[in-house]
Amino acid sequence: MKKFNWKPLLPHLLAIGIFLVVSVIYCLPALKGMMVNMHDLLGAKGMAQQSWDFKDKYGYIPNWTNSMFAGMPGYQILFEQTSKITLLYFHYIFTLGLPEPANFFFLACVGFYILCVSLNIKPWIGTLASLGYAYASYSAVIVTVGHVTKFAAMGYAPAVIAGLLLLTQRKYILGFMATVLFATLQVYQNHLQITYYTLIISICLGAGFLVTCIKEKDFKHLFSTLGLAMVAGAIALGSFAVMILPTNEYTKESMRGGRSELTPKKGKSNTTKNGLDKDYAFTWSYGIDETLTLVLPAFKGGSSGSGELGGENSHVVKAMQDNSLPQDAINYFYQYMSAYWGPQTSGTSGTVYLGAITCMLFIIGLFIVKWADKGWIIAASIIGIVLAWGSHFPAVNYFLFDHLPLYNKFRAPTMSLVIPQLTFPLLGALALQILFYSKYDLTAMKEKLKWSGITVVALVAVLAFVYVGGSFKSPNDTQLKEGIANALSQGGSKEQAATISNAIMSGLTADRKGLYGSDLLRVIFFMALAGVVIWYTINKKIKPEIALIVLTAAMFVDLITVDLRYLKSDNYVDKDEFIAPFLPNAADLQIKKDTSYYRVFDQTTDPWNSSRCAYNHNSIGGYHPAKLALFQDLIENQLGKGNMEAFNMLNTKYFIVQGQGNNAAPVAQQNPGAYGNAWLVKSIKEVANADEEMKALDSVNKSVAIIDKREASKVTAQPQYDSTANITFIQNLNDYLKYESNAATNQFAVFSEIYYPYGWVATVDGKETPIVRTNYLLRGINIPAGKHTIEFNFKPHSVALGNLLGLILGIVGYIVLLGGGFLLWRNYKKGVA
Repeated sequence: MKKFNWKPLLPHLLAIGIFLVVSVIYCLPALKGMMVNMHDLLGAKGMAQQSWDFKDKYGYIPNWTNSMFAGMPGYQILFEQTSKITLLYFHYIFTLGLPEPANFFFLACVGFYILCVSLNIKPWIGTLASLGYAYASYSAVIVTVGHVTKFAAMGYAPAVIAGLLLLTQRKYILGFMATVLFATLQVYQNHLQITYYTLIISICLGAGFLVTCIKEKDFKHLFSTLGLAMVAGAIALGSFAVMILPTNEYTKESMRGGRSELTPKKGKSNTTKNGLDKDYAFTWSYGIDETLTLVLPAFKGGSSGSGELGGENSHVVKAMQDNSLPQDAINYFYQYMSAYWGPQTSGTSGTVYLGAITCMLFIIGLFIVKWADKGWIIAASIIGIVLAWGSHFPAVNYFLFDHLPLYNKFRAPTMSLVIPQLTFPLLGALALQILFYSKYDLTAMKEKLKWSGITVVALVAVLAFVYVGGSFKSPNDTQLKEGIANALSQGGSKEQAATISNAIMSGLTADRKGLYGSDLLRVIFFMALAGVVIWYTINKKIKPEIALIVLTAAMFVDLITVDLRYLKSDNYVDKDEFIAPFLPNAADLQIKKDTSYYRVFDQTTDPWNSSRCAYNHNSIGGYHPAKLALFQDLIENQLGKGNMEAFNMLNTKYFIVQGQGNNAAPVAQQNPGAYGNAWLVKSIKEVANADEEMKALDSVNKSVAIIDKREASKVTAQPQYDSTANITFIQNLNDYLKYESNAATNQFAVFSEIYYPYGWVATVDGKETPIVRTNYLLRGINIPAGKHTIEFNFKPHSVALGNLLGLILGIVGYIVLLGGGFLLWRNYKKGVA
């Protein structure tokens, strides 16, 4: 029996120790019980609160929530898998139970380190590259806004690629185990856009592998690898079927599925069949020249806020002081200053910076790594960058959006820069492996490094040219300047206001240029340092281990100082302070005294982009990146223009409005016109199409039900007026509703509940009856004469099937790991590689 040797594990344990220490120190406030004040995470808290409260009371997470948009599938906000046999438990192992966001930084380091190990990259190089991947500025940026599932999915992406690489290396057992485990863990993070980008990288890897196998005529290896990879992917996706299957259904009915049946408005040309509108999907598109932020963080300034401008020491503040503006005015105007001057008109939370040393090593890799090893990396890098350009490169990206499977379900093209975030440090690591630990002809290598150096110098020259000749002006600056001038002209002459506003904008431009110049010196310094270290190392003047320590420290200092522009101790708050914006105010408390079932519309915030109201009430508004398309249509065509009858049919019993006077608290106003939970109509109005149905809502009232002619076959009998007829709401358990009715004649009832075709079943005295889509997005049913019990149950078949598949494939996952582990251990004892 072969004796186990622990010594080779020590460098890997050291690397993991470094990752742990760095993540803990950087995120130290999290270990003190504080949390990052993340806007999107706060929003998610508001969305999910009703589901959590429901579980506390009834013991399970409901499939439907009433907290937002008058009701929607709750599993799009918070879901619960009934089977507890899942590989998700491994997530807690790979994150060591660390608090957020330390766990994500640690996970990203470990995930990338696994990728480096799969390529036999030396531990110190793997440590350097892993820190480069995890602490690229985008990681810090997404933490500050609360995109935690995205970061977690990014953490597993390199480990998934590692599993596939092991398969290509004929390590079938270990590769299959790794691919199943890490692909499953990534899919479980429920960020399918990052999984999609991981698939793109995998396809690039597969294409390179395909070419190699065809050249070598090794078709058995080719089909074995592809077969195992596909099976692993199927297990990963199937194990999360409890979310994927219902989401697939939901997507068809959401904005991302292009569900709206309304004729597009004039001028709205960028529509996409069965997907998001291009104008919406490409909102955050990276400028083509903006790509140079990968190597110079302030190439376009940074974030759209004023945090990077220098505060009291900034030129813009000095300009306001020089013009004798009072401190209150300075503070007011300064909050609208933006360091960012790029083409993303909707703004950005921060720059995407990969590090000067990482980019330099990537360039060296382009010249010295063999094509067989780098071809797929280069291809993936180019794809990631081009996709990020979005609407700035429509010839390619609009075509891909229309034709690439599932791609039109995603938005924010800038997210694809997570691909070069992975590929750049990977190629850099391969380059260092060659330079420091491979045998080569030194003269030939110096020639390749010469061309690498020329490329780096040319890149720096371009950056310097922009510093000299760049405008440092944003497309939004004109509007900002006019706003400042208008505000100042209220208390003085327009000429003086224009002069001051010009001076302020000149100060802003100077601040942007100063930030750029500072970062340009940063790039030159770190690239020069790396170049000197590499040169002395290949000439045997410095030991590789010492060189790697210096390079790792330099690279990390470079990255972390940029990260601290976005994520620092100031971003952390106590947990009580974090949730404080959602705590009920006087208006909320007043409304909560009403224990009946109703909805609330909060006008004190942006109602369609805030979940504050959802935290406390059944809300008409809310925030979700994939609203039901029918509800979005209602927002755009009725609610947005203030049609009270549309609010009434949604049972909007209360409006929260801002009180009168300065600093007045919000107040609650009761709406006596709300239709209630259900009502019986006198007649049914049939219209020809969706456009006419929406138009009819302009003058909708409680006595008539409006239906599209395509729903007419579900109406079994026309209503007959009965003045004594009534329908009473009995019980609401989110995914179960109960009513009782009594009438002497046939009736048609309309319910203030959102129509959703997948999963809702209506019964009258236990007998199923068709649900008619009424008033464009509500539910209606026929009710025969007499006394009846009416029930709605939401039990989607997709959820039940997903839970079953999750159970089966959860068991399969453990069989793969245990069986594979046994085979590996048996081979190890036998001395088989």
